[in-house]
Amino acid sequence: MSDEPMDRPAPPAESTRDAAPARKPKRERSSPRQFSREVRSELRKVAWPGRKELVSYSLVVLVVVTLITLYITGLDQVFGTLIFRIFS
Repeated sequence: MSDEPMDRPAPPAESTRDAAPARKPKRERSSPRQFSREVRSELRKVAWPGRKELVSYSLVVLVVVTLITLYITGLDQVFGTLIFRIFS
């Protein structure tokens, strides 16, 4: 045997079954007026896109959605035709 101390597991923690659950401290709620002020303040910090950026982003989204829709429609047609040929 070596002279090194063996690692022993830590003793089990005390059971928390008998202890009352810790209550969360109540957070103070802000009034609707204060909430709306804070929202407006945060919205002023947002870097809003200009008209040109907004139009170009919108066009990109429309084109991509149209292409994906056409792709899924094509797949639906192909698989639908294959299924009808297999089972009829």
